Amino acid sequence: MKRSLLVVLLIGVAVIVVSACGQPTPATTSPPPVQQATPKPKTEAPPVNPPAAPASPAAPTAKAAGPTQKPAPSGTTYYQGKTIEILVDSAAGGGTDTMGRITAAMLPKHIPGNPKIIVRNQSGGGGTVGTNIFYEKTKPDGLSLLQHGSGVVSLQLTSRGIVKYDLTKMRYVGNVSRAESVLMVRKGLQGRLTDPRGEPLVVGTKEGSETWQIMLIFGREFLGWNVRWLPGLGGTSEMELGFRRGELDAFATSNSFIVQRMLQEGLAETIATTGSIKDGKFIRRPDFPDIATFEEVMGSKKPSGLPWQAYLAWVGPNAVDKSLAAPPGTPDNVMAILTDAFGKMTKSSEFESTVKKMVTEAYDVGVGKETDDMLKTVLQAPAEALEYNRQLMIKFGIISK
Repeated sequence: MKRSLLVVLLIGVAVIVVSACGQPTPATTSPPPVQQATPKPKTEAPPVNPPAAPASPAAPTAKAAGPTQKPAPSGTTYYQGKTIEILVDSAAGGGTDTMGRITAAMLPKHIPGNPKIIVRNQSGGGGTVGTNIFYEKTKPDGLSLLQHGSGVVSLQLTSRGIVKYDLTKMRYVGNVSRAESVLMVRKGLQGRLTDPRGEPLVVGTKEGSETWQIMLIFGREFLGWNVRWLPGLGGTSEMELGFRRGELDAFATSNSFIVQRMLQEGLAETIATTGSIKDGKFIRRPDFPDIATFEEVMGSKKPSGLPWQAYLAWVGPNAVDKSLAAPPGTPDNVMAILTDAFGKMTKSSEFESTVKKMVTEAYDVGVGKETDDMLKTVLQAPAEALEYNRQLMIKFGIISK
């Protein structure tokens, strides 16, 4: 229900605008052990029982269209004795990395041939460094996968110059989206948030791309919140450390364990949650029912028209968080093996208990085409709304022109 409503809402937003304008969290338990990546030897192309090759075959490229093949037969041995590498677009220790390592530990059990899976981290540029490399250089043989967060979706939406990839051309195995982010400030500093005469609260950000940043951006623009941004940080784990050290005054996360720890240790007080959309309205997180949605916090100062459409476009990427992708051109038969395995993995009791113990108690799963369709819907957000958000980031010094 959550996914279908969000699709309807985002498509509705596009129609309105056209008519008007024309590192994860340090978990309380260590992730399942996963081998670290080592340089991977070249492997043969993936098709199972392929026909004889033509005399001069064209070498596949990362951006080539995927060949149409029948799904691989049950029990195929394509992955027998092979190794899959998962490239994580952020540093070790955060939510995206944790999800990648959980997948690396469990997915082989559901792939015929039981291949090994290793994990390699490539952080930088809010996830764009690793995603660019993966998109432009990875061979589409089913032996290389990308684990990315919602940040790279947001960055593609804002058409930043550092983006060289096109997520709509990737082939998606699936995604695990966590519940919505909770915004927190250091204990005792909530008064400074609304006092324009005081010292601004320092907010950490990777590239201004996280979905939760929109609460602070709109808070400053429409509620007069007294904040300033410190860009260039790593993932959630680095921000949590900075918050604990007193280097940051505010940050947000969807990880329920971090929120609970901060509250239990008396380090933080909550401000709002982005909330999830139901029947066209934002609702509170069921695991934190006392925390108001940002829409509620805005109250009578909530904007309408283009600004609110821009807000909806910004929070959309949260629906495709923690996505597992294969490069463009990965054959259909190989994708069938991977998506089938991902579906089985995410339905297992082992996966459910591990995610709830290490990542979040509330999450949503998409498999194959579900993830692909949702991501394409999110990336169809109206250009006018995206430009509105970009101009706000420039205005507040989060990004340069």
